[in-house]
Amino acid sequence: MLTKLRPIAKKFVGLPAKALASANVHPNVLTITGLILSLFVPLSTYYFGPVTASILILASAYFDVLDGEVARISGKKSLFGAFLDSTMDRIEDALYSISFIFVGLSPFIVIVLIISSYLISYTRARAEALGVKMEGIGVIERAERIILIIVALAISSINIYISILILILLIGLSIVTIIQRIVHVYKTLR
Repeated sequence: MLTKLRPIAKKFVGLPAKALASANVHPNVLTITGLILSLFVPLSTYYFGPVTASILILASAYFDVLDGEVARISGKKSLFGAFLDSTMDRIEDALYSISFIFVGLSPFIVIVLIISSYLISYTRARAEALGVKMEGIGVIERAERIILIIVALAISSINIYISILILILLIGLSIVTIIQRIVHVYKTLR
């Protein structure tokens, strides 16, 4: 859904990305910075609360957008950079989700959230390895998942039940996306 808003997002990251590219900051440094920030999300949830953790997720996700833009601007796009970025994204997704345990959510919901997140990414990666274009396929991609996680985590400090409903919605949309991607690959490859 948010793929259509990418031109607007580029305006938000364009100026900082140009400045970082001019300063010769390597995109992989930004990728690792996003990962480092995400490492503190569960700790922040436990020690400082879900609102602070939500802000950290937002900062971590910003670096995830910034690294790709810097890579494009600086001409430093690489296969290893793409691999590193995707790998760090999976670690970050797990860390964001684990934070919900520290606000009292059932570990079962957290596990299902992580598995559904990983399956969305896996179906895309596997399909693209087979030559099937997957961008924009499915009702929810990583940007939407992160937004819903930020909202659910922040709201958990006010009402845990609304937070649970948001996560159930996220899991449901993730399952729909996985099915949509499987159907898309089937239609493309048959």
